[in-house]
Amino acid sequence: MPSLRRTLQWAALAALTAGALLYATGAFDRDRVLPGRAPEPSGLAPPARTATAVRGPVALVEEAVGTVRSVREVAVAAQVTARVMEVDAKVGDRVTAGSPLVVLDDSDFLARYNRARAQHDRVKGFLARQAATAEQMEAAEAEYAQARAAMEHTRILAPIDGLVAERRVEPGDLAVPGRPLLVVLDPGALRLEAQIRESLIARIVPGETLEVAVPAARTLLHGTVAEILPSADPRSRTFEVRVDLMPAPGVYPGMFGRLRLPVGEREVVRVPAEAVQRIGQLETVLVRNGGVWQRRLITTGVDLPDGAVEVLSGLSGGETIGLPPP
Repeated sequence: MPSLRRTLQWAALAALTAGALLYATGAFDRDRVLPGRAPEPSGLAPPARTATAVRGPVALVEEAVGTVRSVREVAVAAQVTARVMEVDAKVGDRVTAGSPLVVLDDSDFLARYNRARAQHDRVKGFLARQAATAEQMEAAEAEYAQARAAMEHTRILAPIDGLVAERRVEPGDLAVPGRPLLVVLDPGALRLEAQIRESLIARIVPGETLEVAVPAARTLLHGTVAEILPSADPRSRTFEVRVDLMPAPGVYPGMFGRLRLPVGEREVVRVPAEAVQRIGQLETVLVRNGGVWQRRLITTGVDLPDGAVEVLSGLSGGETIGLPPP
């Protein structure tokens, strides 16, 4: 009997051990996923539209910052010293060449003009009676011409067709020669004045066409290189390049701009920007993988001019990606 009991105990222990081993190996759970494997995805709904991730070259561009300015910008100043009586223009007014801008006090100049004219007429009469010399007549004519010119300078006129950009004078101020009273610019003739580092200046040729981005106006313009200053700024080691622009809506003098300089090519993978979905710091695209649509993590780079975006990782080119409905 003790021998039989011992035999049954060993048999029970062996059966228990075998059952534990079978359970551990998944023999009793046919649906159990083996270690190291994830459940096969069932796939996402097909997108409304598709596109292809394209691998190819794009222009390698460097940007130089600059400022949009008017090609024709005139500082209007007085040519005589006098008190300002009237200012007939304010900032933003459109003026035509020859239209009045500022009126100066002409009382002193009028008195001088009347004296010079009277003297001129008197000497002319004396000369007719041979009571004055030719030299006296010439001096009287010169004084009369100067007095007449001074009178004309008390009416300051617009030098060009354009807009009043600055007003630096008010009635009652004293106008003196060389001190600007108004600034008039032509808004239809614009250019970008950009600072180019010295290592790139050899790549720029007068007359060539370059792209100019104006972020505030959300526009990309084409401009022609008009001037390259022949000497660099010794402090910044940059050259000033002036690029003439065509007029564009929303682009005004004083705006910030970027001159885009092509310096070569590089190969990138690109996808339409609308294909990228951003959730926090994560960027994903919908990719077809063997007939199943899956969401894939990617890393994007710069925005490309054609509306695409550069993909740094996650795609190698040639994949079919999903796009949202139009």
